[in-house]
Amino acid sequence: MRSRLSVIAGALVSTIFGCSSNDVTQSTDMPDNAHASVAQQAVTAPSAASSHGVGKKLMIIGNMTDELVGTVTDDAIFIDRIAADVGGAKRLKVLVVPGASASPNYLYSYFQSVLPTRGVPIGNLALAHIASVDDSSTPNVDESTWTNGAYQPSEVAKLANASVIWFDGGDQSRLVNLMLDAKGKDSPFQAAVKARLAANNLIIAGYSAGAAVMSDPMIGGGTSWGALTLAPDLSTPSGSAANPCDAPDALCVTRGLGYIPAQYNAIIDQHFTQRGRFARTIRALAATKQKNGWGISEFSAFYIDLAQKTAEVVGVPGKAFVSLVGRDSAFQNSESSGLPFLGQNYTMSILGAGDTYTLPDANNPHGVGAHPIASDYYAPFSEYYSDNPIFTDAFGGQVLIDDVSAYFADGTPQASGARVDAIAFNVDETGSGSGFRFRFTADNQSQVAWNEDTGYSMFNARWKITTIKAQFTGLGP
Repeated sequence: MRSRLSVIAGALVSTIFGCSSNDVTQSTDMPDNAHASVAQQAVTAPSAASSHGVGKKLMIIGNMTDELVGTVTDDAIFIDRIAADVGGAKRLKVLVVPGASASPNYLYSYFQSVLPTRGVPIGNLALAHIASVDDSSTPNVDESTWTNGAYQPSEVAKLANASVIWFDGGDQSRLVNLMLDAKGKDSPFQAAVKARLAANNLIIAGYSAGAAVMSDPMIGGGTSWGALTLAPDLSTPSGSAANPCDAPDALCVTRGLGYIPAQYNAIIDQHFTQRGRFARTIRALAATKQKNGWGISEFSAFYIDLAQKTAEVVGVPGKAFVSLVGRDSAFQNSESSGLPFLGQNYTMSILGAGDTYTLPDANNPHGVGAHPIASDYYAPFSEYYSDNPIFTDAFGGQVLIDDVSAYFADGTPQASGARVDAIAFNVDETGSGSGFRFRFTADNQSQVAWNEDTGYSMFNARWKITTIKAQFTGLGP
């Protein structure tokens, strides 16, 4: 008999990571052919990393938490998986890019301690001097002088020796402003990264803000509640370090670095289940007319092989999940033209550790998720749980995993039909409440799977957003 797997919520931490030595800044006013020449050096320079192709891959990580799984950190799972693809730990050469961080020394220092425990020589770690904020932990270094680092030949040259570049967390718009100019044109460093990726010879890893930048357009900020109730901000960053997404709640969509090819019509969201961001993602898809939202939870990575057009979920079994949100068009999804934002007939799939994904194509515009063990599959609403309550904290931590996917798989249908409802609402002091209902239903394409080690997987649920109103008693003076 199946038992419900309780998933431990990760700490709601937006870790910020970075660097440790100084550099001399130069003007970014370089002719176009100089940009191309510097970028080409990073592709053609001989090195151990470029002597064999390491692949054309993106490891998109929800967050790095440094929590122990047995005797190693959960982050070691990501390191070990990449090391296997580059030919072993001794061939893993990591270039840290700290530009998103407000503490640009952290990731570099963290990797100095963690990588040797995974068999990676400390000499295989390097730091790109690309940052805009000084780190108080390095009093002899002013990282804020690295704002033009992406235009320095010395920094571009570091790419030639890297098999992996690793973007840290922090503020995704800060990183984009360092990698692109005011008109959105690639810096030499960005051009070199894209060239190495196109040459099938680079793995790009990034967590939190470093995950968000993988898509273009990019979610720059906002909450799920704000995304549904406030007009979105479709910002274009300036060339400065100012954050264009400075409103605390309104959805902000801006340009990203675009390592995910445009043909997949995808946008990334991170800390996905821990911060209840599924409504934010669907609103971002509508605002940008994209078709696919890929939401990465903490303890999780979506490891995409662009050459093979496949992906897999990597991370801590039972805690790693990637959520796939599908949108077709305003007509197909009956989206409202004004506020609040509403719609229906979206698809939602939740993949667990070890599950795979075939990237979207003309026949499958939302891609195809799959679970590796055929005997784990069964039909939704299998009636294992006798009740099927309405969950009242739709944007709370882990509601998609702990509640929606579990009851979508194992709940008993209500008298009026099989569904899972989660709601989110605000209540004023008079007891008047208003908010949203999120209803998940199944059709003949829907499936679920359950595994003792990895928990629930959910495929092709249907999702509808409506409004709710209620009156509560006992809340007055």
